[in-house]
Amino acid sequence: MANKNKRSPFSKALVHVNLSHIPGPRGLLFFNYVKLFQNNILGAFTRVYRDYGHIASFPWPMNSIIIYSPSFAKKVLVESSKNYIKGEQIEELRAVVGNGLATNNDHESWKKSRSIISKVFTKNAVDSFCPKFEQLTLNLFENWLSRFENKTWTTDICEQMKFLTFNIAAQTLLGANLDEKNASIVNKAVHFTSIVTYERIFKFFPLPYWLPTKTHREFHQHFNSMNEIVLNIINDEKNNPSNPDERSILQRLVHAHDEETGHRFSQTELRDEALTLMLAGHETSAHSLTWIIGLLAKNTTVQRRLQQEIDLFDDIKSNEIFEKMTYLQAIIKEGMRLYPAFPVLSRKANGEDQIGDYHIPKNTNVVIPIFVMQRSEEFWDRPLDFDPERFTNGENDRTYKSLPFSRGPRRCVAETFAMVEMSIILFHLFKRYNVELIQKDLPEAVASVSLKPLDGMPVRLTLRS
Repeated sequence: MANKNKRSPFSKALVHVNLSHIPGPRGLLFFNYVKLFQNNILGAFTRVYRDYGHIASFPWPMNSIIIYSPSFAKKVLVESSKNYIKGEQIEELRAVVGNGLATNNDHESWKKSRSIISKVFTKNAVDSFCPKFEQLTLNLFENWLSRFENKTWTTDICEQMKFLTFNIAAQTLLGANLDEKNASIVNKAVHFTSIVTYERIFKFFPLPYWLPTKTHREFHQHFNSMNEIVLNIINDEKNNPSNPDERSILQRLVHAHDEETGHRFSQTELRDEALTLMLAGHETSAHSLTWIIGLLAKNTTVQRRLQQEIDLFDDIKSNEIFEKMTYLQAIIKEGMRLYPAFPVLSRKANGEDQIGDYHIPKNTNVVIPIFVMQRSEEFWDRPLDFDPERFTNGENDRTYKSLPFSRGPRRCVAETFAMVEMSIILFHLFKRYNVELIQKDLPEAVASVSLKPLDGMPVRLTLRS
């Protein structure tokens, strides 16, 4: 599956695109930036914005422009969306996990797939998973109790959230009550897929995919084993259909079809969708939850206000938490403004276009570092402050200043799933515990397949009276 010719972090094109008319680093300064991107990609994107403003070009061999304007982002993601296919980053992801919805660049094929998949991610469909979200969350918290001493316990909340969201993903996305052996296989497969994908996307000179390094060997071993597990789930569902009300996303996709064309997913397409969903739906949610919990631990006033809202809805049903708890919604949105799961979006121009005052040639890679844009004082007052009030009236939801789930036709199809899942977990966590940071500040954010904290997020949990 691997594409062995890919070479750079966010564009790896072999054709030449003339971007000399767009400002950007040239000569020796260009190579200084290359080094900076290798060492600290988020810092590099921040410096590009500081030095060049709303748009900068990195010419051949990268053939890329980097944009930092909400209006430019709207142009690419919405107004001219048909002209922009998924970027080089996604081609790298496709080489690893196949041609799922998130990686498909064939418009007609993608349109059919989107039509089918969107039906299994409706609000009503997501509501059917709420009891499972709640059950698995409460099971974890019950297991925590034996570790408390004097009503407190110190733990890495990032690892705890990864454990929880993996179990949720395995049961709601795959539909598998995995035994310990198979759960370990799937978990390791997702872990090594993340490592390999990161190397292929962000490193200028990644090791060839076929080179038998220890990481590559382990990736292939666990990935192939996970592939077998997924195919077994698909075949079992085809041969012995489960209860429609209890089906996972994958099991529902086995039976789903496009109403206009009658198209159904092939076994290969089902496998690719399952692998993409597991990769996108596990660590991204875990890391988003980790950052939000860390922000609440650091900002105790916001944490107390959230708990006041929680206490008002003590007997709320799990499928009502997301819609009724408006301050919790605002907290999640503000957390994802500061720490978006995917810090960078990318597209590739399928034809010529105009962005602002600049002509955009065909085959130009367009990179949107939303991590930087969402923290810019140009677009936000006190941009580094954690202030959920920004999202309590819905005004900022309608702008393009915050894009954690992207926008336009390619907006994340699982957005509602993720928001509801996080709402239920956070509701029950802060209903039961006060949370404090062990260290004074939040850890450094590191760009991976999703934005993660360097060395985890140690916190102290205290049972609420």
